[in-house]
Amino acid sequence: MVVLPSTPKAFYRGTVPSNWTDVYTAPASGLAVVTSIVASNPGGTAANVSVHFGDVVLLPGVGIPPSGVLTLDVRQVLNAGELINVRGSGALAHLHISGAEVS
Repeated sequence: MVVLPSTPKAFYRGTVPSNWTDVYTAPASGLAVVTSIVASNPGGTAANVSVHFGDVVLLPGVGIPPSGVLTLDVRQVLNAGELINVRGSGALAHLHISGAEVS
């Protein structure tokens, strides 16, 4: 079995923007593996979060109730140059996407 070097990384950590925003691009000389997505809504009204990996919809405007948390344990590969795009609506939600870059 071949083990490739990898570097743990926070691909995005912050408030979810209200317009589609590219928040991460996989390195041109390797790939990235997303392992965790956590979205939280500290507000008093519902929030929605959308996340795309490349052209694939991973979260299609998923609702998060007031004071709610969404946690996904995933293993999704992004090839060289692929993007993570995010967008939110409703209350201001917070998002953390983490994983590893593999060279």
